[in-house]
Amino acid sequence: MIKLNRVINRLTDFTGWIALGFLAFMMFGITLDVVLRALTGKPVPGLFEMSEMSMVMVVFMGLGWAQSDDAHIRVTMLTDKFSPTWQRLVTTLAWLLAALALLMLAYPSTLEAIYSFSIREFRWGYFQVPIWWAKIAVAIGLWLAVVQTLLHALLVLTGRDPHRQKPVTASSQEL
Repeated sequence: MIKLNRVINRLTDFTGWIALGFLAFMMFGITLDVVLRALTGKPVPGLFEMSEMSMVMVVFMGLGWAQSDDAHIRVTMLTDKFSPTWQRLVTTLAWLLAALALLMLAYPSTLEAIYSFSIREFRWGYFQVPIWWAKIAVAIGLWLAVVQTLLHALLVLTGRDPHRQKPVTASSQEL
């Protein structure tokens, strides 16, 4: 499982760099748009549409990177009071529920991506912007998150949480 986690982390590093590329595009594009609007009074044609697509890419390509860096927000006030065994079980259940929620998003997103690709869907704006590729990226990002979350649940359950300093082990006094 640790080897699979390394492979998943390499994939999420790759998708994270894609997210950073789109974030950089948004930053420079919006800055350029502000400057040009101030100078000419006109926006950069198509920048609004491309910024929309970039935001989607930042979120769904960066999702796995946030997971691998343990950057998601969570509140552990209640679970910190549990014994290590119960912490592990409750945390595993939470990750399994998160995987189920992501699965419920990934499946219809995949169907939508397939349909969008089949009709070569685009969005009208200042000019036509194809959006089928972003829908495919959303589906890929969600499926990667499902696999990553399930793997994380298994690692927590077996006491090999990659984000913990030391493995959680059960003792006879905990339950």
